[in-house]
Amino acid sequence: MPPTRVVVFIDYQNVQYTARGLFWPEDPPPPRTAGHVDPVRFAELLCDLGRDRDPTRLLAGVRVYRGQPVAGRSRDNAVRFFDRQVAHWQQEDTIELRSRPLRYHRAANPDGSEYWAGREKGVDVMLALDICVGARSNSYDIAVVASADTDLIPALEDAVSVGKWVETATWQDPDQIRGPLRIRGFNLWNHYLDHSHFDLVRDDTDYLEPLP
Repeated sequence: MPPTRVVVFIDYQNVQYTARGLFWPEDPPPPRTAGHVDPVRFAELLCDLGRDRDPTRLLAGVRVYRGQPVAGRSRDNAVRFFDRQVAHWQQEDTIELRSRPLRYHRAANPDGSEYWAGREKGVDVMLALDICVGARSNSYDIAVVASADTDLIPALEDAVSVGKWVETATWQDPDQIRGPLRIRGFNLWNHYLDHSHFDLVRDDTDYLEPLP
């Protein structure tokens, strides 16, 4: 029997910011490494969690989607952290990074001073397109989408319509009002991930420090 090809699509900001908010208190401020995960270990975990249902699952790809800080707008250390982290990721052949520059607007600090606030723009569109194109080109059998972004629902519906199995993954938050993504008429299987799962995949590397 041929393996079941699993491709994991990681909405990185969604994954990191949610973990940061759940697993770190607001006071004192969390470290800059808070919430970061190793994409390969994260994807391997999601592939493994489905092996009870299908023991032939094989991790065929890891796609990471995130905004890229821009020099002159973002803090210099944010740019350096991103560049070194991405360079480390790209040593892994299984990772494919998809990024777009952040869009910036002026925002105010509590003391009235201004700064440039960055926001992702177009990243969710890239992710959605890759889910659809991958489904229709038969590049995977199962898509595991690590995100709770409802803008992705049409892409998930499209993948299901051509016969692909779709799963989602979210951090388990007892106070969360909005649950995981849902498709009408299809029972999406969501992997609820808790602190013990996070500890398996967390990346506490400070990419501003010299790497070993």
